Amino acid sequence: MLVHETGTCSGSDLYFSTPSEYARRMLFYMSTCGYYYTNYDYRIEREDYHNYMLFYICNGRLSVQSGGQTMVATAGQVGFLNCHEPHEYHTIGNTEFVWLHLDGSNTADFYQQAVRVHGGFVFDSPYAEEIKKGIYEVVFAFRNMQPIGEVRLSQKLYSLLTAMVDTNKPEKRRAADNDPVAAAMRFMREEYMNPISLTDVAAHVNMSQYHFSRLFKKDCGYSPHEYLILTRLNRAKHLLKTTELPVKIIARKVGYQNVSSFTNAFTERVGISPTLFRKYSL
Repeated sequence: MLVHETGTCSGSDLYFSTPSEYARRMLFYMSTCGYYYTNYDYRIEREDYHNYMLFYICNGRLSVQSGGQTMVATAGQVGFLNCHEPHEYHTIGNTEFVWLHLDGSNTADFYQQAVRVHGGFVFDSPYAEEIKKGIYEVVFAFRNMQPIGEVRLSQKLYSLLTAMVDTNKPEKRRAADNDPVAAAMRFMREEYMNPISLTDVAAHVNMSQYHFSRLFKKDCGYSPHEYLILTRLNRAKHLLKTTELPVKIIARKVGYQNVSSFTNAFTERVGISPTLFRKYSL
């Protein structure tokens, strides 16, 4: 769902989820999530929002104030904010971040532990990319109108919370052939600017297209083709806002050989053309 809040730029997503009484009583649950592109006008100030907020800064900076303390989150950092208490946050310039609001079970204990071990509610984490990926997957599930069931969502939120309090360096990752979805995502993030196909990605992880596609969608909630498209469009958004390159050049830089195909894909998912997206004031 596209967002029209003050300070949010075109392409921002916002989704809502109302937990059942069962989820409120027994599980971790989410109430809101989103992927925001913001400018100087974006500011939130509340006395009590009745939940907690997890976020990851993709680009830019977010100033966060809570409990008499102000911290600035920069690209690659994560945050864990207690929204049951008075709080304020605003972006410093153009900022891109992914976030969700959650509560339930012993979320308060996780929050207190995270602040204790990291020395604040904004911090570097050895699991930052994992946290980003986890929040991103929840947002994508809603974007694709495939919301996650409450029990499975609770499991995902629990994984995010444990990552927030873990300060140990991750163990060596499994070999790519034992973790094909992670390896495929990495491959697409590294090769998105080239004309790669599903055949190329499946071959990279030594699987048939059919089984790879099924595994990827089961794990992520969306297809590898969609992941590749959105990876390309996210990079295109950045180039549109930060450079004066012609649209046809940006199309090539993000893996589209045909500017019409790029424009169609961009317009379909963002809601406006690349040219109009560039004209929106930041």
